Amino acid sequence: MKRLVSLAAALFAGIFMLMGCEETKIRSEKLPEPAKAFITQYFPGTEVVFAERERDNGTRHYNVRLAEGTEIDFDSDGNWTSVDCEYSTLPSGILLPAMETYISENYDTAEAYKVEKESGGYEVGITGGLELIFNASGEFIRESR
Repeated sequence: MKRLVSLAAALFAGIFMLMGCEETKIRSEKLPEPAKAFITQYFPGTEVVFAERERDNGTRHYNVRLAEGTEIDFDSDGNWTSVDCEYSTLPSGILLPAMETYISENYDTAEAYKVEKESGGYEVGITGGLELIFNASGEFIRESR
């Protein structure tokens, strides 16, 4: 009997693991409209070379890679959750104005190259290896390495 219960538990665990994460490559035309508009606005003329729809624990999101190396993650509605311009800097307008102002005033030679929406705020990577944490209004909280 114990063996049967263990086998059933293992079977259920395996099924949940298989259902937990599902990745599907998609054409860029299949991205939600807000995601396509974001790419067009901030990365005009840049080709989407990879797009993927991912379902993880019942939540859907999208991963995109552009031809020049930028990686963008979008939530199920097509709103960006992270932007990583691996080989360049973030286009102006992605960060909140308060964040852009703070960086330019306090880190005069640094430029933001990645941003991630966190619960309650943003984490911004700047050249020089620092991570800057801002609240949801764009007010500076702290820096870390």
